[in-house]
Amino acid sequence: MNGIGKNLKRIRLLKNLSLKEAGNLLNMSATAVSKYENEKILPDSEKIIEFANAYQVKAIEILKVYDVPKMKFTSFRKKKRLSGQNLELLKELIQQKVAKYLEVIEMNNINTDSIKLKKYLCNTLEDAEKCANDFRNYIKISNKQPISNLINILENLGIIIIQIKNSNNRFNDFDGLSEIVNNVPVIVLLDNIKDGARQRFTIAHELGHLILNINNKDLDEEKLCNRFASALLMPNEAVINEFGYSRGNINFFELIAFKNEFKVSYSAIVYRLHDLNVISNYLYRKLNILLSKKIGKNDPNPIPAEISYQFKKIVYKLEADKIISINKACELLGITTNEYINEDNNY
Repeated sequence: MNGIGKNLKRIRLLKNLSLKEAGNLLNMSATAVSKYENEKILPDSEKIIEFANAYQVKAIEILKVYDVPKMKFTSFRKKKRLSGQNLELLKELIQQKVAKYLEVIEMNNINTDSIKLKKYLCNTLEDAEKCANDFRNYIKISNKQPISNLINILENLGIIIIQIKNSNNRFNDFDGLSEIVNNVPVIVLLDNIKDGARQRFTIAHELGHLILNINNKDLDEEKLCNRFASALLMPNEAVINEFGYSRGNINFFELIAFKNEFKVSYSAIVYRLHDLNVISNYLYRKLNILLSKKIGKNDPNPIPAEISYQFKKIVYKLEADKIISINKACELLGITTNEYINEDNNY
């Protein structure tokens, strides 16, 4: 099932409709809806319009079939609760988004063979620390400086950053994905992560999956990637420069200042300080209790989330150069013609 049937099923699931509910909208049985989705029955033009009206979408959304790339989903981080149709739908949405991005890259004549991510040998936590420092050196950022915009840096390296809409909070248990698809490195996360600190750590973690060459299969890859992400965003040198080698107590304002400068969470800072033996076990526990009382589970003043402009930028460029039509641009961006024109005028 690689065509219209797949589109019908994806749209139905996005609308959160059961087969029976969809059948009621279309005046047909649930079995008939299933047959259309499994392409045992092929809809004619009138039936396509019926489906589009019932699901309140454009007919093109049902008709357009992308060359969906094969994906392994090996570095696919999720909680066990994410399963069944929600998991199936999420994977389908990811594949469709990747397919759109690859199509746009091809139309823009971007040579994907030139996208070569450097791999770093990593078999210990200390290696993960060194890899983060080496990567910072590769992107020419000092180990005392914060990374101001991680998405921008990675996209300039040729990494695709895809943010999936979390429809009705159905994908809350999805943590992130990284994979090389058709020679292009891809990182996927949800688009409703309001806390930029959490978002940046997720992206840094997924970057670890892409560039760390872990030969020892007995090691916990997730722990190595967490250490890499922590060291990338908060290098040892920067932490020591800000807090010193050893502390018996830390003022809360120090945490606020470091959080805002390096765009990381309070809990990540405290964990990093403990990891580097700057603070004792006792102070680590004390600071976590303090954070629980002062901050709770959600930071009332979160770091703003970073925004990816790359895909939209390429689509607008293709339309401006008359390589694609406005209708095609709208199809790729998932917006109406009026929205496209208004957005262009607003800029």
